[in-house]
Amino acid sequence: MRWAWPHAVRRLSGGGTSLALTLLASMLLLVALSVGLTFAFSNLAVRREVERLPPEVQAYLRARQEAERKGEPLPRLPPPPSRAHSERAAEAEAADARRNDARRNRGGHFPAVLSPRTQSFVRDVQRSLVQGGLVAAGLAALLSLLIARRVSGPLSAVAQAANRLAQGDLGSRAPVRRGDREVADLARAFNEMAANLQTLERERQQAVADIAHELRTPIAVMQARLDALEDGVYPLDTGQIELLSTQTQLLTRLVGDLRTLTLADAGRLGLNLRPTDLTALAEKVVRDLKDRAAARGVALQLQGPAAPLHADPDRLRQVTLNLVENALVHSRSRVDVRVEPGGEVVRLHVDDDGPGIPPASREAVFTRFTRLDESRSRHTGGSGLGLSIVRALAGAHGGGASAEASPLGGARLTVTLPARPSP
Repeated sequence: MRWAWPHAVRRLSGGGTSLALTLLASMLLLVALSVGLTFAFSNLAVRREVERLPPEVQAYLRARQEAERKGEPLPRLPPPPSRAHSERAAEAEAADARRNDARRNRGGHFPAVLSPRTQSFVRDVQRSLVQGGLVAAGLAALLSLLIARRVSGPLSAVAQAANRLAQGDLGSRAPVRRGDREVADLARAFNEMAANLQTLERERQQAVADIAHELRTPIAVMQARLDALEDGVYPLDTGQIELLSTQTQLLTRLVGDLRTLTLADAGRLGLNLRPTDLTALAEKVVRDLKDRAAARGVALQLQGPAAPLHADPDRLRQVTLNLVENALVHSRSRVDVRVEPGGEVVRLHVDDDGPGIPPASREAVFTRFTRLDESRSRHTGGSGLGLSIVRALAGAHGGGASAEASPLGGARLTVTLPARPSP
């Protein structure tokens, strides 16, 4: 049996009812049911009592009620009953009194001061109330069972999905059923959590595979070179030592970048905050990379006024170095570095005149181990961690990193940093 009141409440709330609203409606329904049954059985008891009256008294009462309803003069009282009827009524009352006294002597419920007709009326009312209470209790139990099944069903489904998730089934999802809004929100929140866990697990597996791949390359080069030196294929000279040193530096930097990203993801990246001029720091980075830019035929220049802020200068130097190195790799002939102070925030723009970044890939470039040009070697294209480090360090300072089109025709990478540290 389906009740009409949950559907009415659901229509009023736009398709999803609140659990509190459901319980409130249920309590109000129980109260209304109890009151209605009390009135119904009380009226039944009164009707039974009236039916015991003499026919002429019943007719008088009906006529009186009709006259009151129409606003007419009240009818006269009926004549007194005949002597025979009075004698029969007296005998009946005496018999009722004797039965009453017997009940009282046995510990009955009715005192002797009540008349037999009053005692009968009270018994009828009590019987009606007991009957109404039993009916109300039965309906309340049925309604409580329906509400309990309605609430516990979705919760049991969420619990079963949670058990499957705990056993390693990351694809487990809880059904989102129409009904109480809180229970549906719980199921949706659980499904979102399960989806996030599944995504994180996929990212973890991919990260492990990418890290193994990145570490394998320099190690394989070093191992092959050492084997060749041991076999006498190459002479042990300064050139071979320099090559091995280059691979060792690459491996050291890769391990350091992975450690930085791991600490940033865990929220444990320590920052040594102190007053820093971002323009002066960027000027040092540009000066250190001038020779490398000139060797590639790229004009590297810096613009911008002094930009004081409260930050970790070592981490900011790493951010600037990664941005400029990335621009040098992709530029054709020009890289511009510009610092833009703006009151509450300071922006660092690095522009190049290279091929640019497609709009669909401007967020992906900040993902670790991402290379838009897979044909590049790891020596020129990097490990794919540089821009991930930039975003992680900017986020640790309370800022962010973004990519867009550059006025030079290539890509513009922008880092936004707060001038003052957040509390």
